[in-house]
Amino acid sequence: MILDRQSLPVNSHRVLFGLSKIGYTPTSAICDIVDNAVVAGAKNIYIQIVKEEKRFNDSKANNIKEYLIIDDGHGMDDDGIINALSLGSNGNGYDPNSLSKFGLGLKSASFAQGNRLEIISGTKAGDFCKHSVDLDEIADEYSSLKEALSEDDKTIIASYLPEHRGTIIRISKIHKNNHPSVKKTREDLRKTLGITYYYFMKENDLNIRLDSEAMEPYDVLFVDEANQNGDLNENTWDGRTVQWILRPENFAIDGENGVTCKIEATQLPYPPIFQLEGLTKQEIHDKYNISGKNYGFYVYRNKRLISWAEKFGGIIPFDKDRALYAFRGRILINSNADAAFNIDVKKSNISLSDEAETTISDVADPLKRKSKLAWEHAGKLYKSFTAENPDEIVNNMANALGGFETLPGDISTPEEEFEQQQRAKAIVDDSKKKAIEQTKKRLGRKPGQDAETPSDEEIEKTIRGNNEETAKILKVESLDDNLLWEPYFDASKGHCVRINKNHRFARLIYEDNSDNADMQIIFGLLLLHFVEADFYVRTTIKDQKRSTIESVIWEYRRAISEILAALCRNKNITLPPNSGVGQ
Repeated sequence: MILDRQSLPVNSHRVLFGLSKIGYTPTSAICDIVDNAVVAGAKNIYIQIVKEEKRFNDSKANNIKEYLIIDDGHGMDDDGIINALSLGSNGNGYDPNSLSKFGLGLKSASFAQGNRLEIISGTKAGDFCKHSVDLDEIADEYSSLKEALSEDDKTIIASYLPEHRGTIIRISKIHKNNHPSVKKTREDLRKTLGITYYYFMKENDLNIRLDSEAMEPYDVLFVDEANQNGDLNENTWDGRTVQWILRPENFAIDGENGVTCKIEATQLPYPPIFQLEGLTKQEIHDKYNISGKNYGFYVYRNKRLISWAEKFGGIIPFDKDRALYAFRGRILINSNADAAFNIDVKKSNISLSDEAETTISDVADPLKRKSKLAWEHAGKLYKSFTAENPDEIVNNMANALGGFETLPGDISTPEEEFEQQQRAKAIVDDSKKKAIEQTKKRLGRKPGQDAETPSDEEIEKTIRGNNEETAKILKVESLDDNLLWEPYFDASKGHCVRINKNHRFARLIYEDNSDNADMQIIFGLLLLHFVEADFYVRTTIKDQKRSTIESVIWEYRRAISEILAALCRNKNITLPPNSGVGQ
């Protein structure tokens, strides 16, 4: 028996603040808003990232003024905008294949990035309306403000919405606490948009532009290639082609309610095998997105990606041997499968029902076994032609890495950015000067200005020794003062590390553990990142002279080199491989 009904207070600001902490990245937030444009029947969607301070480069964190998402869909009138801004907006208009789910995505995604959300929308010429919600102006009552269009708003409408209908979402007052850089967000969106909206771009001619760049649909399974090459035979596959592991097939995931999903899977190429044809492994890794982050199932709900490389809690295992890296599966579900997949507010995290988990586990088991056997067969085939070289592996990894971004707070003014650029140029120039003097010494020429300047080829030989032209981790015969390593900074090749392979510690790694490729790879990457840190410190420390900083760093390298050499000489310590590691 109900005795009373009591209205409960709602603190709108705290509710919205809580929604903003669901865990959106800028990319996932923008995609959530793009969903609304797709549902609105848009044929063209424009995403713009506007910098706060245009003079800073795109790598600077905390420098985004606003995000704009513009679409030429059917648009909204005043009532439609109010409904879109409502918490738990009215879902009566959602069709069975809608990408929307809870009526919270626009608000939670937007406020995860900034404190102000504006919607400008119209269904025909002359009726564009503008409403805004600003967290800084909300206390207990959740409300929006209707505003007049600004000149900037009118310019955007005229430029991007020639049919005078559509919607503009503007997110501003961007959070400044470790907010990613323009470069980082743009790179993430480039990787994500063509995969997330693959079916809409391919089947419905949806066009998405990121700033001025057109995005292309990207099929993670490379089905067109699989159709050309046929079904996978794991015992004969040569690793060069995409082939079918499982052609599209329907499986029951909720038998009682008749809910099914479509599952398909392909085997992607084995990258090392292409080296026999003059290509690099990295070219194949890049073309097919083959990596530890990208293998598994891609789950699409109503043809929109909701989960990237899903492992389903271990159904697809963590693969330290990389034997499943070429496995690529896809699961397509409709809204009626939501209960079986338990999709969260962000439409990105999945928790399978027991029946769905059983079905997917049973289907995946022979697929992953077949994929692993095919990878291993291709590996044996490759090794029958050539032994894998850890130097080549580590340099492929090094070339795939980019330098880290400017950290928050490192640069606060354009003048400081200019100073950092000047320091970076000086470091590169100093590296070249040192290489010239080392080359003169190697060639037996008198050091100093009077001696003939060596040719570029002679200097390159000094720097790189017998290493490949593209290598960033260079093993050389010796370094001044028997240093273990030293940096080399080149304007075109980037940051390189020169490792003294005759240093006692380097001999321990490369000679005493010659069979331990993993140790050699980690060692090379570690020293390369020491060089990254070296460059970062030398370009960003503002309160000391550059010569002082460089002197301290050089003494630090010399001390480490001597300490590690002494470690190798210490008769009281047993180092690998005698201790059994790497055997």
